[in-house]
Amino acid sequence: MGRRPIVLFWGSAAAAVFFLGSLWIVAGRVGSGPHRVANLAVLVIAAMGFLATAFVAGRIALVVGRLQRKTRWKEGTDRRPVRRSRSRVSR
Repeated sequence: MGRRPIVLFWGSAAAAVFFLGSLWIVAGRVGSGPHRVANLAVLVIAAMGFLATAFVAGRIALVVGRLQRKTRWKEGTDRRPVRRSRSRVSR
């Protein structure tokens, strides 16, 4: 795996945390006050940003995992546990 997917994953994860913090703060302020519409707009934008960045991070993790499994399968070095039969050894 190259450097670019790692940077994209952690960047999108950090952005998701930022948007989640924004959602948490703005959710408490939406109810009242003169800036109700502005707070609602920030809430919607933060929710959309959180969903988008969480989706990107999840998609990167899914694709990288799939590529690693596919590479191991092609190389013949699949690290799955070996199943042994349950037959008992007689004494």
